[in-house]
Amino acid sequence: MTSTGVQQVFFNHIKSILPHHLSIVDEVANLLNISNDSAYRRMRGDKPLTFEEVQKLCVHFNISLDSIFHLDTDNYIFSGKLVSPSSFHFELYLKKMLADLEMIKSFEKAEFYFVNKDIPLFHHFQIPELAAFKFFFFMKTILSYPDLAFEKFSVDKVPESLKTIGKKVADTYCQVSSTEIWNVHGIETTLQQIDYYRDSRAFEKKEDILYIYDCMHQILTHVEKQATAGKKYPLFLNESWGGASYRLYNNEVFIGDNTIFVDASVFRITFINHSVINYMSTRNTEFCDHIFQSIQNTIQRSMQISSTGEKERARFFNEMRENISRRKKITQNMNY
Repeated sequence: MTSTGVQQVFFNHIKSILPHHLSIVDEVANLLNISNDSAYRRMRGDKPLTFEEVQKLCVHFNISLDSIFHLDTDNYIFSGKLVSPSSFHFELYLKKMLADLEMIKSFEKAEFYFVNKDIPLFHHFQIPELAAFKFFFFMKTILSYPDLAFEKFSVDKVPESLKTIGKKVADTYCQVSSTEIWNVHGIETTLQQIDYYRDSRAFEKKEDILYIYDCMHQILTHVEKQATAGKKYPLFLNESWGGASYRLYNNEVFIGDNTIFVDASVFRITFINHSVINYMSTRNTEFCDHIFQSIQNTIQRSMQISSTGEKERARFFNEMRENISRRKKITQNMNY
C-alpha cells in the first residue's frame, strides 16, 4: 500500500467512528490547528501527516494503528485517565460521562452490553440521593478526599450538578439499547458499602441509612418493570415514554467484572473497570471481537428474564429485595 493509500485508510477509519452530526474536516482542522483546505489535502493524501499529527489524531480519537493496518502484535492500546483526589472533579466527571453517552446515542444502531458485579452505575442516576451516596463513598473511602475525611453522608446534601446532569445521564442511557447480565449477588457491592458506613457511623443519621436502602429497593423495582416491558424509561414514567430496548439476563454462576462493551455497528469499544472507579477503553478490533464473543458465550449460559420468564424474573428480584429488607430491619433495631 502506498503512503497515500495508508493515509486515506487512516482518515476513512476516523470518519467511520465519528458521530454523524460532526464534520471530519472541521474536527481534523480544529485538532491540528490548520485550515479546512489543509485538512482536505491531508485526507486526500496530497500532504503527508507528520508524526506529531498522527499522535494527536490517535490520542483524540482513541485509535490503535495496529488494528487499522492489521499489524500482528500482542499489544492492545488502551486509553483512560487515572482518578485521584487532585485530578477528580465531580461535575467534569459527570459531563464526560454524559458526552460519551450522547456520542454513542448518535449512532442509530448502538447497543450497550454490561457484564456486572454491581448494579450498572447509570441506573443509580435515576435517584440522585443513591448516586450521591455512591460518589460520596468513592471520594471519601476510595480516593481519600481530604475535605471529606471527617464528613458524614447525608441525603440532604446532594450536589445540584448531580440532580441536573445526573438526570440527563439517566435519560440518555434510556435512549440506547442495552443488554445487561446480572447475578443475584450483584447488589452486594453497594449493600456492603452501606453496611460499612452504617457500622462505622459514617451516615449523618439513621434515617439516611434507611432511605438509601429504600432507594436500592426502588431501583430494583424499576429495573424489574423495565425488564418486564423490554424497554427502558425514566423512573416514575412507563414504557410509553419511548425508550430503547432492554434485555436482562440472570447468570447464576458467573459474577461479572463491570465490563462495558459498546457495539455501534461502525465501531466497537470496550471499557474495562479497574481500581473501583477507574475505566480504560480500547477500540482494538481483535480485543473487542474477543470481548463480544465472551459476552455471547455468557449469554448462552444465562437465562433471559426480560420480556419473558415472568416466574424466574419475580424470583430473581424478590430475592434481592429480601436481602435489602433483612439489612434494613437490622438497621432499624440498632441504636445509632
